[in-house]
Amino acid sequence: MRPAALSLHRPLPGAALRIAAFPHAGGGASAFRGLAAALGARGVELCPLQAPGRENRIAAPFHRTAEAMAAEFAAALATLAPLPTVYLGHSLGGLVAYLTARLRTADGAPPHHLVASASLSPLLRCGRGAAAERPSPASFRERILALGGVPEAIAADPDLFALFEPAIRADFELADRYQHETAEPLPCPITVYSGLGDTAAPAAAAPSWQGLTRAPVRRRSFEGGHFFLYRQPDATAAALIEDLA
Repeated sequence: MRPAALSLHRPLPGAALRIAAFPHAGGGASAFRGLAAALGARGVELCPLQAPGRENRIAAPFHRTAEAMAAEFAAALATLAPLPTVYLGHSLGGLVAYLTARLRTADGAPPHHLVASASLSPLLRCGRGAAAERPSPASFRERILALGGVPEAIAADPDLFALFEPAIRADFELADRYQHETAEPLPCPITVYSGLGDTAAPAAAAPSWQGLTRAPVRRRSFEGGHFFLYRQPDATAAALIEDLA
């Protein structure tokens, strides 16, 4: 039976490279639709990972920890046909991609490359733990809207936003619970993508990823804010092809 995390994955015949994509907090696999098309036109397969509690997995319970989400994704990726694979994680997805890479490395199947997009290094993530104060719906909505990733139709309608809030809130709480534990550096290189207008994961913080790999860390900046990746799929695809060559 196909893993639920791979429910929106469509293999690309003849592809020589696969990119496993880990979405942002509250995001679903469909967020990568534009990038999948742009990469597919260049002969690269994109495998968007679907977390529980959203889109076609709306009835499934949320993961409570990043480690649990990574464990599900690692198990799902292990079922795919062999193909050189790169991990691309956006925002919270960068953390989950890193944890998944650790698990797959321990299994003898590390990714060929990790691309962390608009994502703080796990070394900078100081989880606030279960004791963190739970923000009110109004203040939480303001926090999310400030990042700029919510479509205008949803942002303008509090009732509509409330339908999406549980998945977003669950992932933010998951991030707050994360406590980094020292581990062996990854054997693969890491490339950090940053939006020039991103204040949540600024480009200046990118060098901190170096402590998580034995290979070099490279950086690339894009026009835009925290969600630049989804808004310029062609530019992102071109950058990925160049950086992974």
